Amino acid sequence: MPPTEQRNPASRRLGELPPASVIALMNAEEHRVLTAVELATPLLAIAAERVAAVFGGGGRTVFIGSGTSGRIALQEAAELPPTFGAPPESFQVMAAGGPLMGPTAITRTEDDAETAPRALRAMRIGPGDAVIGVAASGTTSFVRAGVQAAAHAGAWTCGIANNPGVPLLSDGELGILLDTGPEVLTGSTRLKAGTAQKLALNRITTAAMVLAGRVAENHMIEITGSTAKLRARAVRIVMDLTPLDEPRARARLEAAGWSVRAALPNRTSRVSRPGTS
Repeated sequence: MPPTEQRNPASRRLGELPPASVIALMNAEEHRVLTAVELATPLLAIAAERVAAVFGGGGRTVFIGSGTSGRIALQEAAELPPTFGAPPESFQVMAAGGPLMGPTAITRTEDDAETAPRALRAMRIGPGDAVIGVAASGTTSFVRAGVQAAAHAGAWTCGIANNPGVPLLSDGELGILLDTGPEVLTGSTRLKAGTAQKLALNRITTAAMVLAGRVAENHMIEITGSTAKLRARAVRIVMDLTPLDEPRARARLEAAGWSVRAALPNRTSRVSRPGTS
């Protein structure tokens, strides 16, 4: 029985507990998440370097997931354009899970081993691209088939799973184990396993975008002031990174169409990307 499907001895009386005790028990188990992510740090750094290189070369990073993992991947990819100014085509998702996954779902079943390879071929995924498969079990056919097909096509590939020794960890060039153990609610990998996956993808993409020059100090510099909140943030960023006071920072931004990068002194990416340095 893989750990993500095992019963957690600490939560055997879960169904008898009042809400405060349920939450306290979940809190007590959550340390496994950070431990798992910390242990994976060297491998997460390798993944970030490869994603940055792919991005810098104009390639695409595709996340493949099913169920909870697919929804986490969808959220991650959706946040990258507004946060880092990444073109939407640079980070894409293939997700299995039926209509609740939204319009990006490409199959209703995680047992489908044909749809992801076919979609990757249609996208012409190959050298210069990256494909990262995420599955708590590490055995999901949809995810494994996609990673295997991408590797065969010459893309850089990575598998992320929450059980040790599972095949997804060896399907790609890099395997990242996030060993979060049995869930408080048996088999519900939307809990510790899903949280660890979210943290791992956050770390990979944020470190990659730092390496790609999309961050100055600890500021996002690819945002555009399209709302009052973002315009106020843009003014603060320009003031913090330059000697300009508020009126001059605002004037510089207005002249630059509220693009923070355009309003700053010339900056180049650490990983070059055509047309963005």
